[in-house]
Amino acid sequence: MDLGLTETQEMLRTAARDFLERECPTALVRQMEDDDLGYPPELWQRMGELGWMELAFPDAFGGANGSLTDLAVLLEEMGRALAPSPFFPCVVLVGLTMLDAGTGAQQKELLPRLAAGTLIATMALTEESARYSAQGIQMPAFTENDTYTLRGTKMFVGDAHVADYLLVPVRTDSSGAAEDGITLLLVPRNSPGISLTPLVSIARDKQFAVVFDGVEVPKSAVVGPPGLGWNIMKRALDRATVLHCAESVGGAQRVMEMTVDYAKRRAQFGRPIGSFQAVQHTCADMVNAIDAARLATYQAITSLEDGIPAAREIALAKVLTNHAYKWTTLQAQQIHGGIGFMEEYDLQLWTRRAKVAELKYGTSSLHRETFAASMGLA
Repeated sequence: MDLGLTETQEMLRTAARDFLERECPTALVRQMEDDDLGYPPELWQRMGELGWMELAFPDAFGGANGSLTDLAVLLEEMGRALAPSPFFPCVVLVGLTMLDAGTGAQQKELLPRLAAGTLIATMALTEESARYSAQGIQMPAFTENDTYTLRGTKMFVGDAHVADYLLVPVRTDSSGAAEDGITLLLVPRNSPGISLTPLVSIARDKQFAVVFDGVEVPKSAVVGPPGLGWNIMKRALDRATVLHCAESVGGAQRVMEMTVDYAKRRAQFGRPIGSFQAVQHTCADMVNAIDAARLATYQAITSLEDGIPAAREIALAKVLTNHAYKWTTLQAQQIHGGIGFMEEYDLQLWTRRAKVAELKYGTSSLHRETFAASMGLA
């Protein structure tokens, strides 16, 4: 399995890094933490002009026929820059899921607009249990005639306030196994009965509790076969988990670069602290952790692209990435000393996001169990 990037992918990485270093400085990231939208429309428009949103879609829908690896390369750079945008929910969570399972009419209506960046969508998945599993989907939807009625609450929904559509997995049948009776519905966010409550996050990103109080949608809003939505969701979650790993790898990479640069400049006892062996060993361990996470991530992505069962590879990627991002930021804080904990200094921007990234799409303990089971150890 060749995990090396192609020349085109290397060019994509270079172009994305140059663009984000120029257009998305940390000053903009800080500004967007307090902004009502949470992202600058001008940056979003420029990303669309560069063809980022269309990258992973087929040309039939205005896309560029890119691969998951292409998308991972781009997301790694976005994670490195902490680029504030609804890119991940629009493209990864909703766009690719609609490409998998949407009807022809749904795809024709949504995908060209998602690819052009003129429509924003997000997935309302988790509930109060915050479980990324079939058991975690309990919000009911009742059917009558040709209408579904939704009542319940979805939690931690990213960018819900700017979304035009919400992709909502609901439970339409509770009589069977947890994986049965789940249906995906595409719900306009401005539907009567939907209300949003902002949630406080250590990353200061835009997350919401979305309440559905008797929201009615037609049966034409169903994505995929009714009652068989978990198979679609499982594929979507596998893909989102490993692409989120790519984003986290990019963040960890930037933290390591910042720390090495600081160690070269910060002098103590008349010499740069980077000349001390303990600091050198820590920085070397950062590189090893990040490289391991990156390798596992791209191996999992390649398995998904090749249609190979990848539960073990995805679990390994998530465990190694969680460790690399969290551990790298913690060690960076130690090397920076007191300055690393100050809000005025940039390091804390990545430290806070590393903690949130650790919890998204399943904790390390859950993925360790998956990995152990795949090895026959549990």
